[in-house]
Amino acid sequence: MVASRKTWLWVILAVFGLGILAMAAVAGTALYFVASHISTDKTSNVDALRTFDEIRAEFKNVEPLFELDSDERPRVTRELTELPTSATKPQNLVVLAWDPTDERLVKVALPFWMLRLGRQNIELSHDSGFDLNQLHLDVDELERVGPQLVFDFRTTDGERILIWTR
Repeated sequence: MVASRKTWLWVILAVFGLGILAMAAVAGTALYFVASHISTDKTSNVDALRTFDEIRAEFKNVEPLFELDSDERPRVTRELTELPTSATKPQNLVVLAWDPTDERLVKVALPFWMLRLGRQNIELSHDSGFDLNQLHLDVDELERVGPQLVFDFRTTDGERILIWTR
């Protein structure tokens, strides 16, 4: 009787230990993911603008898929359904945001596989007066049309957001 209680105690302790080990592995994986897909740098206005210009140069003479109207509401410039299917599938949706108040440049690369885990629409948030969720981005359509300049947004305060797929 005493021996069977000791056995059960060891089994319970082993399961508890494995649970703690599994939680540590999940936390480590999450930390690695965040560190490899999100970068934030304190930088000057000149350097931030240079970064935006370099990326924007990749999409020379290309109009973003979305722009803001006079009421600062997003509107589609080209319907995704009308764009041809690309042979190149993008791997990431990239968001680059500049906050001149904090002098922070934030870059987030969201893999398409991760975007598929949730809903079909991509939800993004930003502190400015503009809500990126208004774009109603569709993962399947963005992937179908290939690498694209999605959005280029500037506020009167100097904030800027650039979204593209690559």
